[in-house]
Parts: sequence; C-alpha cells; structure tokens
Amino acid sequence: MSQPPHPRTSSTIPPILQQTSRLDSPENPEIMSSEEEVEVQHGKGVIWRDGYRIPLIRLRFNDVCDDGSSVILDSGLNLHDVLVEAVVGVLDTLYTPKTAPKNVRSVTLIIRNMEGVAYTTGMDIDDDHKEIHFSTDYIAGVNERSKGKQNKQEILGVIRHEMVHCFQYNAFGGANGGLIEGIADWVRYKAGFRPPHWHRGEGDEWDNGYERTAYFLLWLEEQYGPETVPRINGWMKNRQYSDKLFIDLFHEKPEDLFKKYKKWCEEHKEEDSSEACGAGAEEQSPSDGEEGSGKSSPQNANDGDDHSYVEVSEPHEDCSVSEVKLVARDRLCKLTYDGTGSFKRFLNSFEGLIEVLDSKMSEKERKLLLVTALKGNALSFLDNIDPEDELEFSEIKVILEANTSVTYKS
Repeated sequence: MSQPPHPRTSSTIPPILQQTSRLDSPENPEIMSSEEEVEVQHGKGVIWRDGYRIPLIRLRFNDVCDDGSSVILDSGLNLHDVLVEAVVGVLDTLYTPKTAPKNVRSVTLIIRNMEGVAYTTGMDIDDDHKEIHFSTDYIAGVNERSKGKQNKQEILGVIRHEMVHCFQYNAFGGANGGLIEGIADWVRYKAGFRPPHWHRGEGDEWDNGYERTAYFLLWLEEQYGPETVPRINGWMKNRQYSDKLFIDLFHEKPEDLFKKYKKWCEEHKEEDSSEACGAGAEEQSPSDGEEGSGKSSPQNANDGDDHSYVEVSEPHEDCSVSEVKLVARDRLCKLTYDGTGSFKRFLNSFEGLIEVLDSKMSEKERKLLLVTALKGNALSFLDNIDPEDELEFSEIKVILEANTSVTYKS
C-alpha cells in the first residue's frame, strides 16, 4: 500500500477550481489512490489518457440535416475531444487511475430526433457497451431560446452528465434514482457546465434528483471533505442500496442531513444570488427530461419531470462566464510541474492563466493553486523547504526559481 500523500495536496483545494483531491482511506478501498505513475499508452483499439483507459468511442448522427444536428455541427466543438475529455473528466472526478472501472468497452453517442433531452443505456447484446442518446429536438430548442448563446455549454453539459451514467456505480441497478442523477449533475457542476437556471436550495426532498440533489451533495462535500461523493459512489459498488449509506458514511439519516442543508441555504441566500452571476460551476450532465426506456439505467428517476431542461432562458450578459475564462480554468486544472523542464515556462503559463481567470486573486489563493499544480520532485522539494506551510506565494516562487535547475531535476 502506498503512503498517504502530503496533507498539503489533499486539504488545500482552491475553491476556484472546485476539484477533488485524492485521499487514501482504508475504510473506502474503492477510492484508494496510488502513487504509481501510469504511462500513456497507445495500442490497437486501446488508448490511455492521464492514466485512464478510454473505451472505443463511436458517433452516429441519424440525420445530419436535422436542425438540432446542425446546431451541434456548427457549435465548433470537436466531438472526439469532447467525448474523450468527458470520459477522463468523469473518471478523474469519481475515481483514481488505480480504482477506475475498466468494464466499459465502448461508448456510442447517438444524436437523433426524440422527445426529452438525453438518456444512457447499455446495448442489448452487452451492457458493457454504452449508448448515449441525445435529442436534436432539445438542442434545437436551446438554440432558438438562447439565440445560440447556450449551445456549446449545454452540449458539453448534457454529454458530461450522461457520461457519468456510463461509469458510476449503482448498487447492482437498485440505487436511489434521485441520487444517481444528483451525482451526474454534481459532476457536471464540478466540470464548469452549470446552466444559468440552476439554483441552490431548491427541492423538497434530498433525492429529488438532478441539480437539486447535486447542490445537496456539494453541501455535503463542504461539510465532510473533497472525497465525499466518490465515497458515496464507491459505497454502491458491491452493496445493495439502502439509505444506510448515509448512516455508514456520515452517521445521520439523509433526511436529517437535508434539513441541515436547507437551513444552511436559508442562511446564505445572498451568497446564492451572487453565485448565479458566476454561473460557471464545473462539468456537465443531462437532465430531468431524460427519455424513459426499458433499457435505461436507474438514472431516469422522476420520469416525466422535465422542467429543468425544457425551458432555458436567455442568460444576462453580466451573468455568463466568458469562454476565455472557462478555457483558462480548464488549462489551470491541467497545468502541472514535476521538477523537470523549464520552471520559468511553467510559471509564465501559471501566472498568465491566473490573470485571465482573476487578476485580483489573493496571494493565499495563488499559493493554493501553485501547490496544487506541483507534483513529484517539485512537491517534495517544497515540503522540505516549507514543512510548516508558512511561506508566502512570492517567497515560494523565488526559491523555486533559484533552485529549479539543480536541486530537483529528475
């Protein structure tokens, strides 16, 4: 068993990135992390990205002349990259390279005319082959209502949500449907694809599903740490579902936890209004309007409840996150430095992305982001020079610049 990572990388997660860090936990073997580096491999029919196995990816348009198909084709999105990034994003949010499930052999995105928004199912011949069905009627409606301003964000969001259903655990198919959908929208939020109509504190029950349960999960994450949702997902790997999940993990019934969450929301109403104007939460998910089918996974809870994605209002200009900032956030999430190569080049990229994302970011937040980006030898060196976590960002930068060429080069 590998040694737990230094606390610096697991307990200081910059809020602006909203990413979870891996915490080794003997009580939760499903999310145990490994310090072994997994090489990127390319073989016949197999691709590895960031340590994760990418299944065969297929794409099918039933009618490329359909209005909704045109919206997707005209969005400027590279669907190959979108699907691969969705796989990696989902796996990296819920698992580690060591624990990620490897049973999914293929994922096919089928873009077609149908009611609802989207749904995920397994093929008749083999459930290890997944199909994501995406409604052209729906995305054409989004295009019309938002005058094209929400197209890209919604396409990414729906695909990310549905990709969660390809890889999440569901207690042998018996999981609470609202929880399954909530986890998918939680991943969408974490990825940065939060629609402007989502609002914290909505819903009467903890398992109302979709963004209503996703916000409840976000609150649980704030209370119990960044591995909260991966732990919930991991609990469902080899167990039949019951609400005992919450008692096992949090020592309270889900109803009691939800009451605390609702009370917290009432006490933070003003913060919620400001959050709405920063509507860039983090990754994607489909929605309440998923088309029901006998093949569908337990993800299609609340069948017929499609309000979340039927009416998409036009966003206010001052409440939408610019595409430039979204790109900067995404690149900052992926930026790392392990002590090899040019530290100056890394630092220029790091500070440039910070300026785009938030030029007024505090020294404390910059330090958290820098520490998050350091890996391997660079992080070990930082631990040696600052074992008590007392240095300021500017001090760390100077020391690393002075020592990068000789002290920890691999």
